[in-house]
Amino acid sequence: MMGLTWYFLGFLSTASLLLFWRLSKQYRMNLIAWSLLLGGTVLVLFAIAWSVGAVLEGVPRAGSMGMLLFGLPGIISLTLGMRYIISKLEKRTALTEVQTSKPAKTAAPSMVSAPKMAQKPALQLHPSIRFAAYVSLAAAFLFGLANGDTDYEAMVQRQVTDKVLTKVNDNPVVFQLGEKVDSKGEYVLIQEGQGYGGPFVIGIRIHDDAKIAAVLPLYDRETPAFLERVKQANYLDQYINKAITDNFVVGDDIDAVSGATVTTMAATQAVRNGAHIAALQYFKLEPSWISAPWKFGLEEILIIVLFGLAFVPVVSQKKPWKYAYIAASIAIIGFYLNASISVGSLSGMLMGFVPGVSEHIGWWVLVIGTVVTILISGKNIYCYRICPFFGVEFFLSKISGMRIAPSPAFARNAKLVANSLLWAALMIIFLSRHPALGSYEPFAMMFSLEGIGIQWYILPLALIGSFFMSSFWCRFFCPAGNMLSHLVKFRRVLVKGSKKKSSQGGIS
Repeated sequence: MMGLTWYFLGFLSTASLLLFWRLSKQYRMNLIAWSLLLGGTVLVLFAIAWSVGAVLEGVPRAGSMGMLLFGLPGIISLTLGMRYIISKLEKRTALTEVQTSKPAKTAAPSMVSAPKMAQKPALQLHPSIRFAAYVSLAAAFLFGLANGDTDYEAMVQRQVTDKVLTKVNDNPVVFQLGEKVDSKGEYVLIQEGQGYGGPFVIGIRIHDDAKIAAVLPLYDRETPAFLERVKQANYLDQYINKAITDNFVVGDDIDAVSGATVTTMAATQAVRNGAHIAALQYFKLEPSWISAPWKFGLEEILIIVLFGLAFVPVVSQKKPWKYAYIAASIAIIGFYLNASISVGSLSGMLMGFVPGVSEHIGWWVLVIGTVVTILISGKNIYCYRICPFFGVEFFLSKISGMRIAPSPAFARNAKLVANSLLWAALMIIFLSRHPALGSYEPFAMMFSLEGIGIQWYILPLALIGSFFMSSFWCRFFCPAGNMLSHLVKFRRVLVKGSKKKSSQGGIS
């Protein structure tokens, strides 16, 4: 297989050299043109070799990264080179026409219109299928809600194998360790934190000296990219040997993890609640800790400013403010905060997985603010203004200069595929009550280079597709955007029905 790959690469290299030779005959290419074309060709060929080799070695993720890190820059370089050559040729042609004082010949307009090609009709869903999809989603939601019981005792016992567990409280769930139950024993308190993608449950193990012995991760429904950052930073280790009367405040006696602020804030809140409950109820200690303050700093200010500017027409529509705003969204919402709205965060909100407002103002501004704006005004200001992935696609489209317009049939068929994928994602989320399982957007992969499963394959396709077709991913395949679009339609139906009802009431 690798031999065939080298043969294919050699064929492409030869074809590229011949093409460049033909171009050099028509246009005397300078150093800039040669650098862009040759550099882009080398990057594309290297990306192909890298990706094929990675797949053959059983590391498909590395192959996807190769396409992203080398293939996409190569395509951009080739496109810029061709646009540079074309612009030079146009300038040379215009200069020649001015010097000769001869107007350029234009083809006479044809009086006969070209026959229209018959388009295949777009796929249409029968109303009964659409009704069945809604019913199945409602059934999956109720089924997941009814099967939400968790065996905490088995989860703790798997991590604490040397002790006997005795449940001493149900709300919150508390186990005492050891065969003898007394007032100065060793405890494990179960607490839940609401992360960005969903909840996670931890057990706070407390020694009889009123200090934390360990923080036990029991199960989670958080976005995997954020959890991976927390694990790599050994975040939970900093709680060991802390007194249960400590403040447990991020930025005070607890360090946050960069790029996973929401997750670390939620975990800190869960540990703080469990430790302080144990201090008051089981160790009979006087409260000496401070109340957790509202988290309001630079991150929250930036999110509020960006969200507010999205409503200003000059900023969102006029150059150069529009370009500056989109670049700021990419830098802040994307790379700095990695806080894009996903189908996981929207569906998690439907299931009640909402983080507290005092420590997660940014989440409330973005997610709740977007939903409330749609319900009030009927406008989705997130997808084509605030979303950082839209910004990336927007600039890629500007760089390429290509405007491939999809046919109406293609757009409708693509929408059918997008709705089917959204239905499948929501079914998985509702049945498992795990928002991250159905979230396949490549946002975390794009802005933190931390993705799982299919995200490694979707991101290169989405970026390369948007290079040729404006907002390729956002327009056709984004499940979060599709979910917000359905919310806009739902609001429109409600308003229309309300107006119709009020008009009928006025007539009568």
